[in-house]
Amino acid sequence: MTTHRTARTTAKSAEDKADARRELAAQLHASITDQVAALVDSDVWRAYLDHMAAFHSYSTGRVAVFDPSNSGTQEWRLAA
Repeated sequence: MTTHRTARTTAKSAEDKADARRELAAQLHASITDQVAALVDSDVWRAYLDHMAAFHSYSTGRVAVFDPSNSGTQEWRLAA
């Protein structure tokens, strides 16, 4: 016995798959939104932000000042 697929069956199947993907995306979006809202309202998030605020932030130009290979001189090699 041979089974034949029709264009209608294939189209319906693709449509069902697309609907399933949309539903999954909506569920994931809702889950992520809820989890982010819970995180932002938590004391753990506040502690993380306070901890990160203690670190200095340097621009790439300022970091280059501290990099001996960008100094243009070889004096740092003589000190070693």
